[in-house]
Amino acid sequence: MYLTIAIHHPRPEHVAAFTDYMQRVRAATGEPPGLIEFRGWRGSDGKTLAGVATWESEQAFRDALPLIGSIRDQRNPEWSERPDELLMFESF
Repeated sequence: MYLTIAIHHPRPEHVAAFTDYMQRVRAATGEPPGLIEFRGWRGSDGKTLAGVATWESEQAFRDALPLIGSIRDQRNPEWSERPDELLMFESF
């Protein structure tokens, strides 16, 4: 299995807009082959957000990237305090 975690750092005044955007990304991604689960998470600080997805393989994730990024033009760069982090893990 393959795990991806996209960590987002929205400015406090844009957390709600960013959360809404993340839900639209999830909807735009749909159910591509190899996706096991894809959820949004809010950190205990109330503002750090994470998109966490489990995939059957790294290739399944890579094949779905066009879907995941299909609405990137709807994301306002001013929403973020700093760049996103993308963590990727393989099970062992």
